[in-house]
Order: sequence, then C-alpha cells, then structure tokens
Amino acid sequence: MRLKSAFRLALYGVFAILFASGTFWLLADQMKNGAEADSSEMWQQTAAYLLSLHGGSAMVTLMLLGALFPMHVQRAWRAKTNRVTGIASLAIYGLLIATAFGLYYLGSEVVRPWISYVHIAFGLAVPAVVAAHIMVGRASVAAMAQNSKSSLRRANAPTLVPADLVPANVPAATAMMSKANS
Repeated sequence: MRLKSAFRLALYGVFAILFASGTFWLLADQMKNGAEADSSEMWQQTAAYLLSLHGGSAMVTLMLLGALFPMHVQRAWRAKTNRVTGIASLAIYGLLIATAFGLYYLGSEVVRPWISYVHIAFGLAVPAVVAAHIMVGRASVAAMAQNSKSSLRRANAPTLVPADLVPANVPAATAMMSKANS
C-alpha cells in the first residue's frame, strides 16, 4: 500500500527532523555539561532550541501517524502485506510516544533517566525500522507484480478449446481467447 507522494514526503521529512533534532540535542546536551562556563550557555540555548523543535515536530508526527492508520495501516493489514515490519514500526512509535509522555509529565528523578535511555535507544532505531519496512514493502510489491505478469502470460496463452465448448461460467476474457483460436 504505497503512500501518496506528498504524504510520504511529509512523513519522511518530519521523521528526518525528529531524528536530526534528537541526535543533535544529544550532542548539545553533552557539550553543555563538558564545556567552559561561557560556551556552556550557548550549548544550553542550543539544546533548548533543539528540544523545542523536536517536540513540535513530534506533534506533527502524531497527526501524520493518525492519518496513516486509515490510509495505510488498515488497508495493508486487510491485504496481509508487510505485517512484521509494520508491527515493529507501530510498536516503536508507540514506545516513543509513551516515553515522550513520561519524559514530559513524570517528575520522578529516579524513573526519568531510564525513560530517557529507552526513548533515545528507540529513537535511534527508527531510521533502520522505517528503511526495513520500506524495503520489505517494495520487495513484496515487486514480487506481486512478477507473479501477476507470469499469471498474465499463462492467461494469454493460446487455448485448444473450441469456442463452442467454453462453459458459460468462464470469464469473458477466456471465452474471447477461445473464439480467437477457433
């Protein structure tokens, strides 16, 4: 179930912003703790800006993921395509949403570092999971196209059945091929 190009580009773009802002925030957060006093303030401001960008793009991602369910997830589930990487993707997104909620709303200084580690680990894994989902999806589409081409070749093969012997319940295309051969 391929996404429309505008939606796909928006989703990939916001995922890229999330990944970049989260990764650069990690760097800025480390730099502010190890920097001298005058550059520490700059890294503090950079980390705060990146965290705001990360949170804002996460809100946009929530809207896009909400739109993704009826457009992509439900249709692909019914078609029984790409379920393993789809479930893995949804599980990671769910964990990221839950840990983001915990980071924002939990005040416990005991639990917060653990939630942060989990959020960072799964956030860093998102590009690999998304890439795997796309590659498996494209491979399954290519395999289905190959299967339909080979079945089409079989369907277009000349038949030896005379047109008057074709049963009434046979599809029209098969009946037409029989007429062409008689």
